[in-house]
Amino acid sequence: MARILDRLGRFCARNRRWVFAVWAAVAIAALALGAVGGGTFVQQDRLPGTETQRSIDLLRHNFADVTGPTATIVFHPQPGVQLTDWRVALQVGQAIKQVGRLPRVATVENPYGGTGGAKGKNAVVAVAHLKGTARDLGPGDMRELEEATEPARLAGVDVDYGGIVSLILNQPKAGPEEGVGVILALGVLLLAFGSFLAAGVPIVISLAALAVAYSLIHFGASLFQVHPTAPMVAAMLGLGAGIDYALFVVTRHRRQLDDGMDVETSIGRALATSGHAVVFAGGTVVFAICGLWFSGIAFIGIIGLASAIAVLLMVTGALTLLPAVLGALGTNIDRYRLPRVRPDKATHRWERWGRHVDGHAWPYAIAATLFLLFLAIPVLSLRFGIMADSTLPRSNSARRAYDVTAREFGPGWYSPFAVVAAVPAPKEPTPSAQSTKTAKGWTELRREPGGRLAVSPDDRPAPNPQAKLLGEELQRRFRGVRDVAAVQNPVVAGDSVIVTVVPASAPQAKATADLVGNLRENVIPPVMKGYPGSRAYVGGESPAIIDMAEIVKQRMPYVVAVVVGVALVLLVIAFRSVLVPLKAALMNLLSIGASYGVVTAVFQWGWGIRLLGLDQPMPIVSFVPLFMFALVFGLSMDYEVFLLSRVREEYLRSGDPHESVVTGIGSTARLITSAALIMICVFLSFLGQPDSMVKMMGVGLASAVAVDATVVRLVLVPALMSLLGHANWWFPGRGHRPGQPVAVEERPLEPVR
Repeated sequence: MARILDRLGRFCARNRRWVFAVWAAVAIAALALGAVGGGTFVQQDRLPGTETQRSIDLLRHNFADVTGPTATIVFHPQPGVQLTDWRVALQVGQAIKQVGRLPRVATVENPYGGTGGAKGKNAVVAVAHLKGTARDLGPGDMRELEEATEPARLAGVDVDYGGIVSLILNQPKAGPEEGVGVILALGVLLLAFGSFLAAGVPIVISLAALAVAYSLIHFGASLFQVHPTAPMVAAMLGLGAGIDYALFVVTRHRRQLDDGMDVETSIGRALATSGHAVVFAGGTVVFAICGLWFSGIAFIGIIGLASAIAVLLMVTGALTLLPAVLGALGTNIDRYRLPRVRPDKATHRWERWGRHVDGHAWPYAIAATLFLLFLAIPVLSLRFGIMADSTLPRSNSARRAYDVTAREFGPGWYSPFAVVAAVPAPKEPTPSAQSTKTAKGWTELRREPGGRLAVSPDDRPAPNPQAKLLGEELQRRFRGVRDVAAVQNPVVAGDSVIVTVVPASAPQAKATADLVGNLRENVIPPVMKGYPGSRAYVGGESPAIIDMAEIVKQRMPYVVAVVVGVALVLLVIAFRSVLVPLKAALMNLLSIGASYGVVTAVFQWGWGIRLLGLDQPMPIVSFVPLFMFALVFGLSMDYEVFLLSRVREEYLRSGDPHESVVTGIGSTARLITSAALIMICVFLSFLGQPDSMVKMMGVGLASAVAVDATVVRLVLVPALMSLLGHANWWFPGRGHRPGQPVAVEERPLEPVR
């Protein structure tokens, strides 16, 4: 591979105009594709195999008009305005009626019409059930909704939106915060290179690759259900990794130019050495992220795929566009130097540190391990929960909608449970396979877009008396359950019945999750015994997230096994060693545990939560630890490859396991710390995003990188390698005894010095 990369670097440097033309064409095509054919980022609306999905499937048979996305519309008066004023109430009622007439709306729960919703002294809430799926919605539908509610605004009533509408209102977009991260990364590069021109090259390469990646992800949202977090996670990971990869290649190239090598030869050599490590590091990150497909949840796999695409484009940019740019700059790479900055002087200081750790390996190994275990202590109290409108910043419309609703009607009214039950229908001859019996007699099912059969809302199935009795009994049982605030009257259609349960606690509260489990395990089963063959499922927003957490819990071991297994194979191939990959996997697990602990302390315990723009502690979203595992494991392998490849190179040359560690630390520590600072700046810059999940990812990844690049790579790994000595590089069938120098002819990985 080294020879191929050498030739690739020379080719791109020699034919840089063609490389620039190809990249420009790809970028323009991707940007056009994203701008013209880009879709809306939405949450997944299916959870196959869960009780929530079974409740939705049951609803579709007799209640098709309430199974689509929902929009909660909250009307609350401005100061001096009274909702009890008949003129104001008339305008609010008119707004709700206009919402019901919109082409995207199937039905509206209207408190003025007695069809649901809620009406209080200081708030009126209407719930619009939309047609189709979340992917069918777009900004145009949002504008129509705002126009429909305009009469209420003219009457002095504020209107806020929750549910699916909040996703449309808050589509992911870059802001000035991410720009701050790039500027801080540029500052770190200036200190690393001491040259404005050299520092700007990694930034330009990464931004170019990121523009292509984001456009492709935006276009993918028109084909698949892409979660709103996907572009943010992809940008966060891609930008940090891209700058790091370019940093290592440029560093190698500059050193070789200082040694008198000509430009084209230096570019080829930089790719054959540092580029070789970039391929292994980037490949490890990509494979680790793709392991998210084994989570069993489609949108998690798609977020992983989006992030993998971003990293792949960063690697491609580092191997093609970067050599072309370096070829165009020639020997001017170090122009516009920063005065009084001499980064190369740090090598000797890091070598002294490496020798110090080598001489005190046991104390440092024990202290570093205890420190990482201490950081991981909060994980013992980690609690999975949901990310609801109630956890958003107060500046968000959906959060205001929740606050008004909770204040007026109670914290659980905003996210009720839908208990859907069905009893066996009496067997009667059916006119056709595509018909059903309604209150008006037999009617043919209509075929909706996507091929699904559904009964017309005007032709409700004839109520089954047994379904009505079942609904009434469930209602009586639910009213006596602790933490249930209210139970609405059952709604019967055909052989199905819906009983809406309002919890007494907020969506993210532990009591809400406990209530879901209590209803499913203890309350509903005894009732169903009296109705043989009947089914009952608890659905809704909170139960859906609880079901998702259960899937994550069940699939987590598979993801861990795949990610760790692939990483071990790649490291064995890269280093031809047994202990080095095993030790790397163990060190990465310690880094991940420490980052989990930091996230738990900040978000669940509330340490410094207000600094992040949040006003309350919250449970950890169930799939955040899953994401963090794959991402942190991949990123940790980056630094492992860059450090150990230099250590291995020196060991192959000298056969001295102790001096090779000292040389490896001296050669790579400055670059690893610079790369880590860049990653941290990029990750923390995303904390300004309103999405709490993005904040969790930013804090978790930044803390993981900080711990990994300092405590792990510069203390624990060197200490353990010194203790293991020659055993680090033992490999079956190599044909030499531990303690004997390996033949110098064996080709080493050589990323940086």
